[in-house]
Amino acid sequence: MKNSIRSSARPALLAIGVLGFSILPGALGVAQDGAPPPRPRPPVPPAGVTAAHYFKNIKVLQKLPANQLIPAMQRISASLGVRCDFCHAMGPNGPNFISDEKPAKNVARQMVLMTNSINAHQKILDNKATCYMCHHGHPQPETQVPPRPEGPGGRPPAPPTP
Repeated sequence: MKNSIRSSARPALLAIGVLGFSILPGALGVAQDGAPPPRPRPPVPPAGVTAAHYFKNIKVLQKLPANQLIPAMQRISASLGVRCDFCHAMGPNGPNFISDEKPAKNVARQMVLMTNSINAHQKILDNKATCYMCHHGHPQPETQVPPRPEGPGGRPPAPPTP
């Protein structure tokens, strides 16, 4: 009895498998027809070329190797918890990286200069100052004022216990 069930189920399973593989590509094609076509990825910059020579409108990170600019922008984006369009204007095909339309782009340039200056002049940091140091994944830097002491000559509050 076991063999008769197995032998009769085989053609049905085979038919399901064949139909599944022939229908699946068509279904995927229908699903993709409604989606916009993927944007082509920009070519990878050649080694040894600076960002200023490869990209347009680079004002602060000019000496950075071109192949390190996008990873640097991704680190800045992650440090602020924002996407590219936070600083870059949007065009019909996505971010317009050349435009200086958004004020946030110039603020970001000033912040990069500030961070570079901190790293250049504060040797104790050992070039470890980053956007994340103040932003902690938020668009605005986190500025906190320490708690005030209890009174004149008083002791500061006890630290919180875990």
